[in-house]
Amino acid sequence: MTAARTRTPSAEVRADLLAAAGRILEAEGAGALSVRRIAAEAHVAPMGVYNHFDGKHGIIEALWVEGFERLRAVLEAVRALDDPAEVLVEGCRRYRVLALEHPGTYRIMFLGGIPGFEPTPDAAWSSALAFEALVANVRRAMDAGAIVAGDQVQTAQVIWAAVHGWVSLELDGLVFLSDAEGGAEAMARTLIGGFRPA
Repeated sequence: MTAARTRTPSAEVRADLLAAAGRILEAEGAGALSVRRIAAEAHVAPMGVYNHFDGKHGIIEALWVEGFERLRAVLEAVRALDDPAEVLVEGCRRYRVLALEHPGTYRIMFLGGIPGFEPTPDAAWSSALAFEALVANVRRAMDAGAIVAGDQVQTAQVIWAAVHGWVSLELDGLVFLSDAEGGAEAMARTLIGGFRPA
């Protein structure tokens, strides 16, 4: 009598496929992502990508959402710091670290790394939640008098735009400093310092 074959739970297959896609993306870039390649990396039949993600763009969207969920978690975690202005500086620092640790994901999140990919409205909500985490940090700093009171959304957008610009340049090899980390730190401190009360 042969032992019955056990099926891998659906959630585990989905997680394996997503992890495999993430490894390929970070090691080789978005151009290396294909249904067959992802399935092979995860040791799953190609149909599994369609069953769990409705194809290549579905798994790319899941990676996109995962990236924004990581970013939101980073921006929420820095709230443990006592100094509200330092929360904003540390948020800038961790944003950069996250991007450098996951450059492939960062590119699909922000730099249009995959032709034809557009996140669905439901998925796009994850980017709004990440931004709201930054707005909450700005609100806390304003309420504490650590930065000048004003339009919280506008201030958050300026911070995000500045850090995004730095990170995008760094990922493209366009930061012409011998100490990119030190330059990023100085940029963040100058940026947040500009919002401090006179």
